[in-house]
Amino acid sequence: LFCVLASKTKKQVFVSYNLQNTDSNFTLLIENRIKEEMMAFPEKF
Repeated sequence: LFCVLASKTKKQVFVSYNLQNTDSNFTLLIENRIKEEMMAFPEKF
């Protein structure tokens, strides 16, 4: 997850989460949500 975000932002990224569900589809949902936030609020990234 951090590699995708780092390549999109061209910045150093630290990712930490503690979730019971480690399904790859769930991780993809998280990644997509973060991307939506990056598009909506680019000044915060």
